[in-house]
Amino acid sequence: MTPDLDLDTLRLLVAVSETGSLSAAAARRGISQPAASARVREFESRWRLAVVHRSARGSRMTTDGEAVVSWARGVLHEVDTVRASLEALTTRRRAGVVVAASLTVAESLVPRWLGELHVRRPEVQPVLRVVNSETVADTVRSGQADIGFIESAVLPDGLAHRQVGQDRLVVVVAPQHAWARRRAALSTTELRAARWVLRESGSGTRSTFDAALGQQPDVALEATSTAALAGATAAGVGPGVVSEMSVRAELELGRLVAVPTELDLARPLTCVWRGEERLHEAAGDLLAIAVEAASTGGPGAEVPRTAP
Repeated sequence: MTPDLDLDTLRLLVAVSETGSLSAAAARRGISQPAASARVREFESRWRLAVVHRSARGSRMTTDGEAVVSWARGVLHEVDTVRASLEALTTRRRAGVVVAASLTVAESLVPRWLGELHVRRPEVQPVLRVVNSETVADTVRSGQADIGFIESAVLPDGLAHRQVGQDRLVVVVAPQHAWARRRAALSTTELRAARWVLRESGSGTRSTFDAALGQQPDVALEATSTAALAGATAAGVGPGVVSEMSVRAELELGRLVAVPTELDLARPLTCVWRGEERLHEAAGDLLAIAVEAASTGGPGAEVPRTAP
């Protein structure tokens, strides 16, 4: 980061967007309201932009401000990922398992699985690495992770695998987009003509959509995080494609609208590990937990593991 763009100010602007109040955002960030106002004024002066509109009813982001917030969410996600990874590298673990997971699985499912793992094995101190599906496979294959979870229909070479669930992608648009009023499913021809906000190449979301569309899409913006993708779509950059479970709140609040299409956007969620090795107990338990969570309540299927 350059000296004239600090992370604390970006986090403050995101908080203003989410709370609709400069004072509430200041309280969330643990600073005074005058200090928060000064930071916003300094940011606006430095970049010659009006990003926050202040009124007696509260504070709201301007159009430029919402664009800044959508970019900031992506930057902050990457920074937080780096920080978490660095902390994991410097933390000595008594016993543990290194888990690599693609973004959708890591955000929506893995935390619950790890919570159950903690109940069963409180001594285990797992490390979670959040990367795209292609990098998950590379990380597991190289031995940098014990187990991985991907959201791609294309299974990686050289790894054992087991499906642990299913996900569905949705096409989403801003409420003011012309597609938001569509009732009939969009045709493949209409979808191919659009300019998209999409995840990066190598992600399970992107590979699933590319395969369903049957050609390389025209990309208006490429995002490496779900938050950045949803923010850019809500700001009107273009229609986006994202996991339905990742944007459930935005859909319920009306910030995004799901649009029906004729594409098949279902995809499996898959666990992968090095097939030449048996899963050690913590990794085996995590796979069993994932299988159980995807079932209808019956016992988890038997999984490979090292004997005690």
